Amino acid sequence: MSTRVAKDPSPLRSGLVHGAISLTVFSGLAFVGGALIHFKGDASAATEARQIALFDDSEPVAPAPVHKTRFSRLDEDTAPVRPTTVAYDPPENIQFAETDLPDLGVTYGSPNAKVVQVASSEAAADTVRINGVAVSTGQSWQASRQETSLPKAPIDAVSEQTARGRLPAISADGRTPAGAYARPFANPEGRPTVSIVLGGLGINYTHTKSAIDELPPEITLSFAPTARGLQGWIDKARAAGHEVLLEVPMEPYDFGRERPHAQTLYVNNDARDLTSRLETLMASATGYFGITNYQGSKFATNEAATDAVISVLKARGVAFVEDGSLARSSFPDAASSAGLRFRRADTPIDVRPEGEDIQARLLELETLALENGSSLGSGFAYPITIDLLKAWTEQLDGKGVVLAPASAVTRINRADADLAKSAANDASDTGQSSEKTLDTTG
Repeated sequence: MSTRVAKDPSPLRSGLVHGAISLTVFSGLAFVGGALIHFKGDASAATEARQIALFDDSEPVAPAPVHKTRFSRLDEDTAPVRPTTVAYDPPENIQFAETDLPDLGVTYGSPNAKVVQVASSEAAADTVRINGVAVSTGQSWQASRQETSLPKAPIDAVSEQTARGRLPAISADGRTPAGAYARPFANPEGRPTVSIVLGGLGINYTHTKSAIDELPPEITLSFAPTARGLQGWIDKARAAGHEVLLEVPMEPYDFGRERPHAQTLYVNNDARDLTSRLETLMASATGYFGITNYQGSKFATNEAATDAVISVLKARGVAFVEDGSLARSSFPDAASSAGLRFRRADTPIDVRPEGEDIQARLLELETLALENGSSLGSGFAYPITIDLLKAWTEQLDGKGVVLAPASAVTRINRADADLAKSAANDASDTGQSSEKTLDTTG
């Protein structure tokens, strides 16, 4: 006779059954409790009902907040900007009226500092600034931007073809790439200038395009040699009016997790090897007026190494802008001895990419410009840096400070400026357009 074996109940089915029973019981209890409260509850025992109004009609409505837009007017018809007085120490050959210094809570220069009157913005009443480009009434943004564009590189007079590729070179009449590829700049009033070099470009497409299209053309852009389509990016930057620097990787004390570039300059490289590495990097693109260091805390402390680099740059007529991150650098002395166009940044602006810290560094640059006549800051293409620079540069004119390209502090000579102007005229005569360059480079 067969024996029937009892099976264990299914855990899944048991869980579903018990869950359904529990849900039914609790729902029933909640329904019964709600019904009792509704029919048997005492309404007089309830607390007083309160109504909260989002707007108080008894008070006048406050004016709507002003939101920042991409189309910032340089003037306000209803409230024209008055001339602003700012203090700084001018050159001896410029005369200004004496007056008391403004009490801003910050000391600028000596107690006997002179002042310069900043022109009223009424002169720019018919001008708006769109993505850093001043556009007059009746003129399109494209036309205004084309007027600020720089001639397409290379300029044959200041370049030569070598086994490594096309390299910058000094022309037969002494013109240099440092001047030919620089953005023209004039400051007839002798006002204080502030300059910015924004680096790390060409790595991130969105950040690079934002920096090129949205920042004023006076902002100098520096590109990484590892950027994909490096020459195309440089062409686009110059078409938008930005002068360009090429970043040269140099040996730091610690690379960290970063993989060093194949042509990084090392302290233990001899002069011949340094020349080969540097020229290989310089041949990767054209159109830059100078180079800037990427890292290099260890390399910059070695006098023999820095002398070798400065010698190559001097022979090729290329400027050098140090980013201000090198604590003990031999580059300033080497550049001074060689007579190289050189400038060291006064401060990096976004070591900490935070809004308050960046704004503090920008204010420091304004102070240095008012005290010394010029200042230079360096930064990276972080989104927050780009956004803050857009707002900050629009306010400089009202503070009596002029935004200048970094090349302006390397003392461009007249012959170089004439060469750049001549190249631009040649491009115009042959029907070339900076906008076409921008469209065809990809």
